[in-house]
Amino acid sequence: MHIKTLVLDKFKSFGRKTEIPFYEDFTVVTGPNGSGKSNIIDSVLFALGLARTRGIRAEKLTDLIYNPGHDGDEGTSNGPLEASVEVILDNSDGTLDRAQVVNAAGTDNVGDVDEITIKRRVKQTEDNYYSYYYLNGRSVNLSDIQDLLAQAGVTPEGYNVVMQGDVTGIINMTPFERREIIDEIAGVAEFDAKRDAALEELEVVKDRVEEAELRIEEKEDRLDQLRDERETALEYQGLREEKEEYEGYLKAAELEEKRSDLDATRADIDSRKEELVTLQRDLDEKQGKVVRLEDKLEELNAEIERKGEDEQLAIKSEIEEVKGDISRLEDKTETAEEKISDAESRRRQAFVEIDRKQETVDELNGDIRDIKIEKASVKGEIGTKESKLAEIEEEIENVDTEYDEVKANLAEKKDALEAEKGEKNERQREKDRLLDEARRRSDAVNEKQNELAEARDRIPQLETELGDLADELTKAERNAGQIEDVVSDLKDEKSELQSDLDSVEGKIQSKQQEYAKLDARANESGDSSFGRAVSTILNSGQDGVHGAVAQLGSVDQQYATACETAAGGRLAQVVVDDDSVGQRCIEYLKQRNAGRATFLPISKMNKRRLPSVPNTPGVVDFAYNLIDFDSQYASVFSYVVGDTLVVEDMETARDLMGDFRLVTLSGELVEKSGAMTGGSTSGSRYSFSASGKGKIERVARKINELEDERQSIRSSINDVEERLDDARDRQTDATDQVRTIENDIEQKESELESIEERIGSLQSEIDELQEEREDVTERMEELDAEVSDHDETIADIEDDISELESELADSQIPELTSRADEVQAEIDSLSDRMDELDGKLNELQLEKQYAEDAIDDLHDDVESAQNRKAEQEERIAEFEADIEEKEGTLEAKREAVSELEEELSELKEERAEQKEELQEAKSERDSQQSKVEAVENRLESLQRSANRLEEEVAELREEVGEYDPEDVPNHDEVQENIDRLTRSMEALEPVNMLAIDEYDEVDDELDDLKERKATLVEERDGIRERIDSYEAQKKETFMEAFDAIDDHFQDIFTRLSAGSGELFLEDEDDPFDGGLTMKAQPADKPVQRLDAMSGGEKSLTALAFIFAIQRYNPAPFYALDEVDAFLDAVNAERVGEMVDELAGDAQFVVVSHRSAMLDRSERAIGVTMQGDNVSSVTGIRLDGEQEVPADD
Repeated sequence: MHIKTLVLDKFKSFGRKTEIPFYEDFTVVTGPNGSGKSNIIDSVLFALGLARTRGIRAEKLTDLIYNPGHDGDEGTSNGPLEASVEVILDNSDGTLDRAQVVNAAGTDNVGDVDEITIKRRVKQTEDNYYSYYYLNGRSVNLSDIQDLLAQAGVTPEGYNVVMQGDVTGIINMTPFERREIIDEIAGVAEFDAKRDAALEELEVVKDRVEEAELRIEEKEDRLDQLRDERETALEYQGLREEKEEYEGYLKAAELEEKRSDLDATRADIDSRKEELVTLQRDLDEKQGKVVRLEDKLEELNAEIERKGEDEQLAIKSEIEEVKGDISRLEDKTETAEEKISDAESRRRQAFVEIDRKQETVDELNGDIRDIKIEKASVKGEIGTKESKLAEIEEEIENVDTEYDEVKANLAEKKDALEAEKGEKNERQREKDRLLDEARRRSDAVNEKQNELAEARDRIPQLETELGDLADELTKAERNAGQIEDVVSDLKDEKSELQSDLDSVEGKIQSKQQEYAKLDARANESGDSSFGRAVSTILNSGQDGVHGAVAQLGSVDQQYATACETAAGGRLAQVVVDDDSVGQRCIEYLKQRNAGRATFLPISKMNKRRLPSVPNTPGVVDFAYNLIDFDSQYASVFSYVVGDTLVVEDMETARDLMGDFRLVTLSGELVEKSGAMTGGSTSGSRYSFSASGKGKIERVARKINELEDERQSIRSSINDVEERLDDARDRQTDATDQVRTIENDIEQKESELESIEERIGSLQSEIDELQEEREDVTERMEELDAEVSDHDETIADIEDDISELESELADSQIPELTSRADEVQAEIDSLSDRMDELDGKLNELQLEKQYAEDAIDDLHDDVESAQNRKAEQEERIAEFEADIEEKEGTLEAKREAVSELEEELSELKEERAEQKEELQEAKSERDSQQSKVEAVENRLESLQRSANRLEEEVAELREEVGEYDPEDVPNHDEVQENIDRLTRSMEALEPVNMLAIDEYDEVDDELDDLKERKATLVEERDGIRERIDSYEAQKKETFMEAFDAIDDHFQDIFTRLSAGSGELFLEDEDDPFDGGLTMKAQPADKPVQRLDAMSGGEKSLTALAFIFAIQRYNPAPFYALDEVDAFLDAVNAERVGEMVDELAGDAQFVVVSHRSAMLDRSERAIGVTMQGDNVSSVTGIRLDGEQEVPADD
């Protein structure tokens, strides 16, 4: 690969586009100082991105744009402020394959890659500047160019392009900076990046190890804390299990009581079923009556609809149709009358016009008679004059014959004169006609040009209007889109609100059904929802009875379901003063066979001590603490809800399962044994309320709340519908506006297209008219010449006539001829007058003819108006007859409507009576239905009670198991043991029962953490080993590059200086802690460090270092800028030899004016400075072949 061509355009001093060809050999660029030869090397750096702006001797990129000004003045060029450099690389040897070029360009469309073009442009605008790169015509980034060139060995750090400053730069570098050159060449930055990434990874792992150690310490502390709690919890668990065993004995008695209640409930269910059969039979009869009445009512409605409403609507429709016909006929009559009025007005006007025209004809006849008389008089005068002329001509004929020849010549000349004048007049008339035509052509051109100017002026107006309309259309479309979004949002909002409304109405319907059932149940059992036995006691007026438990307490709404579920059936138990009152009430129920009830004597009830509330999220409080009651009932409510704990949800209940009896806010119940009760209904049929109707009241309150919510949603829907209607109106307006603007745009575009076509047509017409005008002008010039010729001929003839007349001067002929001419002139004048009178006579006769024709037309108008009037009068008569007929039809239709209204009134009265009878039947049916529903609700309630009792019996039987009542310990002994165990458990409280499982969990987590820590420690050690490996590889890679470059340096320095030199590191053990310097011993001199050498020796040493780098990292081409400037002749010669040798393996382009370089180069390129500070290039072949000039 090598540089084939370099194209510079307005780059630095190359103010013109300059194309410089190169060859695959050694080329020298030379020229006077300041000629711009170094700018060629700068252009390579610029285009290939191998240096920063300062590296190519510029403060900023815009300084690279050609500026012919002086002393910092702005240039005078009017061209674009931009510069470009294009480097064309010969890649025919395949240094870069197609895939590499395609990858860099980002597209397959890169053409033939045997030739690679890299171009860079810099462009300056008013407020900024921009730089662009192109690869084979495709826009790319600098990194794409650098990556591609790096694959060919061309890199910024490879010294492919060496400026004079690079040589001095190496001399002035610190040892550390010089060593960094080897770093870049060896690529140690890759190992630094890997090491830095590994160090970051190591820090993360260290943090994780420390975090693991901290968590291990926390877990160990937690284990120490849980160990004691676990032992306490295990002891507590044993006491609780023993207590539950004793509590099982107490449940045996409760089991027998539940079995008795279950038998009584089943008997009540059987009784209710028999009652329901009877009630249902009565209901069926009443429903049959309702169905029959509804069928009859349906028949009446059909008859009313058929004979009344449908027919009446049809007749009324026909009436409206007849009314419309009458109205249309009246309109036609009115129109006909207007036409009659117009015809009469036209007839009268025509008569007036006929009179006027007749007067005009009479006047014209008088004028015609006058002109005819005058014409006859003139004709007589002409005859007299012609007789007189004949007499004079006869006298001329009778003059002496000696003048015959002269007279003949004179007559001939006069004839010729008249003929010539006739020709001249003909040419003059043609010229006048052409002049008029030219004037008309000019006027037409002016008109066309004015029209053309107006059309051209109209185009910017139309374009402006189109632009404004386009803006309006954009705004209108955006507005329409926004309104469409609003409509869509409102529709969605309405749909959501409708969904909410449906949901609320569903809830209302559900609650209303629930309310009806609760109300029916309450009405069926008296004044409360309690069972018959409890209601009997509460209504008996027994002394010492306080009321049911549900009536003695109240609870906040949010905790009502939970507390009522916790209390369960005990809410229906009756509170009494003591056990004697309880016994008396039991006897009262037996006497009335009213069922069974449970009584709670205050004197015998003991209040239980509640444990501490667990400090666990989701726990509310004990149910006992959430119920409001009089202090005298504390022991009663302690018994009713016990130590039941209220929690928020089942998740919390499951966490505390086994430690407490639990109930959730939504009514799920979890026993200590683990039994869980819940479902779709609340847990108790009873509720806390002084009236016993707490649940009914809550349901009613909920219905009111839902009604309020429904009303609010409906109001919101109405509001949304109003806004939706408004939005739809606005949407229609917006759509119309868009359509209107689009039509306007279409019209404007059509007008613009028409104007553009008209402009072309006008231009063609103007060109055609101008051509015609030029033809007319040319013809007029020809006529002027012909008229001038005729004038000369006339003058000659008049001269001849004068000579002939002078010969006749002595005869009578001149006098006679003069008299004859005078008479002839008079005849001509009279003839002209005759022609004038003939023209005027023709005009008057024509005007008379016009007037007579107009009179005939007016007579026709009169006849036509009379015909139209008669025709409209006939139509009015027809219309009036039709109106009379339609009015008769209308009256008949009205009578038919009256008859139908009478029939309809009778049918409606019958229907009203039928509706009243149907309403009474429905009322009886609904009353019966309520009775049936009441019994069904009672049956449902009894069935639920039976199901609940069955579940409770099953639960108790499961808890108690098989037992013999004789095996159950003494009740006092059982209670004593329960109290003892309770005291022991309370002494241990509070107890963290979770400590048992938590201890095991923490112990497992501790083992897991220790394993993870071990893994992290192993990972940390592995990272440290990787870091050490990267450092070793980094040093190894660096030393390989350093040793190779040092070997090349020693060889090259020996050849350049005939001495010896070497590179050495300041710290060989750790080269990255020190720098790099050079030791050299030029011929016949002692060993010296770089800073002790002369300027030339320093330059030679630096060049040897650069050549060593180039040999280590070879590239296909190199460019050197006056690197021999500071060398003496001998050293310059050696450098020239070295470059000549290296050029055998790579292309070299060297800027120099030293003979050592010029003599060894295959060709030289000369650069000179011309006017306007523009560099010019010429090619010079040094191998004897023909010169190849640069394209300048």
